[in-house]
Amino acid sequence: MQPYQEEYVRNLKEIADLRRFYRDGEPDFERWYQNRRECAARIRTLSRENNELLGRELFPALDGLFGADSALIADLEEFSDALMDWKTNLDIGVYVAIHDALLSLYRIRKSRNDIIRELYKLGMGLYYLRTFLTGVDDEESDALRIRNGMFFTEAASYLRYFEEIDDEATRGYIIRAFANIALCLKDYKSRINASSRTLRILRDEHYRELAPGLPWQAFLRATHQQMSTNRAGLSRGNLTTAELSEVLDSCHEVFKPEEQADNPSIRWLWPYYEMEYNCGYVNLKTTLDRMEELIAATKYDQYDMSGLYGNVQLAIYYGRFMRDNPSLREEEKRVRFLEFSYRKMLETMMTCPPELFNNYFVYTIASLISGFYEMEGGLSYREVMELLMQRYAGELYIRSRRTGEMMRVISAAVFDANPRFFDEIPQIGEISNPEIKREALLAYACDCGLFCDFGLLKMNFERTMQSRSLFENEYQMSCLHTVSGYDDLSRRASTATFADIALGHHAYYSGAGGYPKKYVRNTSPYRQMTDIAAVVSFLCDEWEKSPARDVSAMLPKETGRFSPVILSFVQDAGVSGQLLNILSGDDRPYYRTIHQKLFSLGNA
Repeated sequence: MQPYQEEYVRNLKEIADLRRFYRDGEPDFERWYQNRRECAARIRTLSRENNELLGRELFPALDGLFGADSALIADLEEFSDALMDWKTNLDIGVYVAIHDALLSLYRIRKSRNDIIRELYKLGMGLYYLRTFLTGVDDEESDALRIRNGMFFTEAASYLRYFEEIDDEATRGYIIRAFANIALCLKDYKSRINASSRTLRILRDEHYRELAPGLPWQAFLRATHQQMSTNRAGLSRGNLTTAELSEVLDSCHEVFKPEEQADNPSIRWLWPYYEMEYNCGYVNLKTTLDRMEELIAATKYDQYDMSGLYGNVQLAIYYGRFMRDNPSLREEEKRVRFLEFSYRKMLETMMTCPPELFNNYFVYTIASLISGFYEMEGGLSYREVMELLMQRYAGELYIRSRRTGEMMRVISAAVFDANPRFFDEIPQIGEISNPEIKREALLAYACDCGLFCDFGLLKMNFERTMQSRSLFENEYQMSCLHTVSGYDDLSRRASTATFADIALGHHAYYSGAGGYPKKYVRNTSPYRQMTDIAAVVSFLCDEWEKSPARDVSAMLPKETGRFSPVILSFVQDAGVSGQLLNILSGDDRPYYRTIHQKLFSLGNA
């Protein structure tokens, strides 16, 4: 690699270490706080350096790639490999940018083997980038998924030239791309049919004889594993006999080695049990008993993939059974076990060593955020998510707490001028006592601030934003945090009243701009609080770009972006002074909350 590339990789690794809030295990708050401030300053310095390195070195190199020699191209490929090792994945965005440029280069050069390789690598980069959108169901995320599939499909289409291509590695990319088409399909039937086509190719002796050096058995095993993930569709009733047979055959191929093992992997044992249940071989009671045994047998401090699967994924699946089978909620034994499994899951998540925060761990967090089942009287979604935010997204938590304090100030000013202004909010309008009503409103405003950017917790963009500026495609993806936050918050009773604020805090008051399109202000009973969140979010963003002495100076000049009523209060000298104090004030209280929680749970 070139010196700037080596420096960029070093910076990314240092940032990954510095951003861990509990990295030094310091029980004394003041020393820990000072260390965090120093780390934050260092991160800002490294981020500026990274942006300069990309702007001065990488982007000009990519722009002038058509005249590049083989040495420069080799350096770029080595650089991209260092950025994405399929486990830690330091910078997927830059990896995608490099291989997008290389694909364009090879299209112009009409270099078929290189085109195939770059189609596969770009497809893989986009696939890992899409993991930031785990659980996000929106037309924009669908568009990215379809685009991702197009690269794999184009690479797979070169199968017709398999005999002509004399490079075995290139033939391997064609086969792997063919298999990965299924990763980009949404429904069970399409995925099953795509994997079926791949299995037919993998079993075809014609292709095996043309490329005897390829790891055909490994390809076959991976495709069977991929096919077996469709087992949840076995009970849906819309699969043909042939499709059912394909899934069952793959399940057998994947799970049969575990039957002979002394200590079978929980990651394959549970899917086998799930397949038996979905096929009607065993009943619900047997399935739940099996699951309880697997969860109980997994130690909370087992942090490898099997441990995370047993402690987190299985707890999520258990909650899903409780959600989908209402009668189970009447069984005290099952209810108690759900609570046990959730608290054990939380202990695992709050004590996992930071060196294990790899791609699978990030996926596990996203699965928990999307799949947690909230049961009345049990562990609430709100308390679990607040803990996750403190542990894994400290900067997001602190920014959100500051947002909440600012929303509280504005809400207080509006309420004092008009106590009925927020009466459309159900839990506020039903309170008759003015003092209790005001107190409830201000507490609600703080909570709205805490959860208005909640969708970012699942997306893992915070690491990228601390490393460099987002690229345009990443920014468009990050905008979906509004949809993601709304979907997850609205499905749980403890957070449902924050969902509209999460959805609409980047939309224009007039409806003429902002995002997302699905937020319709006039249909939301929480619109007044969302109007406040929109102004505060904008002020926080502007402050981070360039702190100002006057709140009014940070506000945009165009009309229609914010509620005129809310703006009139924000521009009041007394209110704007309080907002400025919060933006520029001491953030120790926010850090102290995190410190107390982390060390009270034994994370030092």
